[in-house]
Amino acid sequence: MQRTVLYAFFMLLAATCFGLTSPIMKFSYRAGFDVQDVTNAQYSIALVVLLVIWLVRLALGKKPPVRMSAKQWLLLAFVGFGSALTSYGYYQALTVLPASLGIVLLFQFTWMVLLIDIIVTRKLPTWEKWIGLAAILVGTVLAVGVYGLRSNQMPVWAIVMGLLGGLGYATVLYASSYVEETGSPIFRSGVTVFAAMLFIAIPFRPTYLWSGTLWHGLWFWGLLVALSSQVFPLLLMLVAIPKIGGRMAGVLGSMELPVAVVAAYLLLGEHVTPLRWFGVVLILLGMIVSELAGSKRRARD
Repeated sequence: MQRTVLYAFFMLLAATCFGLTSPIMKFSYRAGFDVQDVTNAQYSIALVVLLVIWLVRLALGKKPPVRMSAKQWLLLAFVGFGSALTSYGYYQALTVLPASLGIVLLFQFTWMVLLIDIIVTRKLPTWEKWIGLAAILVGTVLAVGVYGLRSNQMPVWAIVMGLLGGLGYATVLYASSYVEETGSPIFRSGVTVFAAMLFIAIPFRPTYLWSGTLWHGLWFWGLLVALSSQVFPLLLMLVAIPKIGGRMAGVLGSMELPVAVVAAYLLLGEHVTPLRWFGVVLILLGMIVSELAGSKRRARD
């Protein structure tokens, strides 16, 4: 039980890290860098960071096994594809949408994870999960303050990109639950980031490699985004999700939204009304109802 709580905490920490990504991306845009360069740089820098950690472990004499089946290699590549899809959609949406609307679109991963699980397992969730999910969705609408936005703040293509990011994130969460614990989390994270870097290079050419932009400040923003959206979340998720499952990971990942709201308030200076704070509380209550009540039922069974 204590280890389960620990893995749940890891998942919450991963969501917290990812929640800080939107203000960091907004700051990078304000600094004059475009979405293509920042997105590409985050994967390259994340891969370098993971490689350094891997080499340090080798120097210390720690040589965890890296043998994996072909299925696991493909699964990690698929997680990388989901990561690339998340970055591609979410980061493009943030170039024109308010941070509050961008996060609510990404946050649709909550019901997408549930839908994927229903399709894969062909089983309906318990009523506690439905109630919890309803609370999360209602809380999401309140927390991000979607009401009051003008139509010119919501171009259709950006809405589609935001939803695409949500689908990518749902894919990462659910597919990670099938990743076996062969090899260290660092190695598995490295494989995932490398795959994501290759996938993202298809829509986003890595022009920063020869334009010189990297050495004019891009490295700084790339490093921040890499740590908040790739290195720390991936390591934590690849450790936690195989232990707690995709459904619980999707619920605990809800912490990303409260973090994003607080970050928007403290870092971006966005006005957060009492109603939005109530939405944050409602989301947390939804998480508790959905997972803890469901856990009690499984214990009785």
